[in-house]
Amino acid sequence: MNTSTEPRDPETEHPREAAREAKAALYREHILAMAEQVFGEQGYQRAKVQDISQRAGLSMGSIYALFPGKQQIFDAIMDKRRLEFLEIIREHTAKYEAPLECLEALSRAFIRYFHEHRDFLRMQLQLGAAWADGAIPAKARHSSEVAAEIHDLQLRIFQKGVATGAFIDEDPAYLETLFSGIDQIHLGHWLSHGGTETVEELTERFLRILRRTFVRTDN
Repeated sequence: MNTSTEPRDPETEHPREAAREAKAALYREHILAMAEQVFGEQGYQRAKVQDISQRAGLSMGSIYALFPGKQQIFDAIMDKRRLEFLEIIREHTAKYEAPLECLEALSRAFIRYFHEHRDFLRMQLQLGAAWADGAIPAKARHSSEVAAEIHDLQLRIFQKGVATGAFIDEDPAYLETLFSGIDQIHLGHWLSHGGTETVEELTERFLRILRRTFVRTDN
């Protein structure tokens, strides 16, 4: 009795596998986009995988086939957006030499990014509010390598600005933290008041605050 099986044809198997992977990648991006809306609207604690499933128009099984649970979906969104953010900072710190010029260009890019990704901005603001009561996933509470590089690149701008006399004589680490805080407060105020300002209006107001806060006026 011949029990041998016919060999698989790589010309048909590989395209099928590629098609499955492409479909999974499309589903993954769609799930993350819809989940970002749900997290932005409801917050991490209130959001449920069922809400994400309904928003995405996919079965719970399709969601769980790609993500073990809500925290992994949340983490994937944060990882994706942080990498995008890091690329913005790398690009601008490599392009601009003068600290003030770099900081202003970076601020414009940040505000435009958050203006275009309002649900992610809401997630960021919710994270800040939730640190105190532990209402966020463990991974998000700890600085990843990406987050650490983001802060390091920003810190270098302030170190150079203080060293060259472009910025006020203050601890650069403190100034970097202050910059991030002012940015979040500025954008949070914008959202809480309807988010009606254009990106140009929002940017110009922030730059005025930035110059008054960090730039030396006794040069």
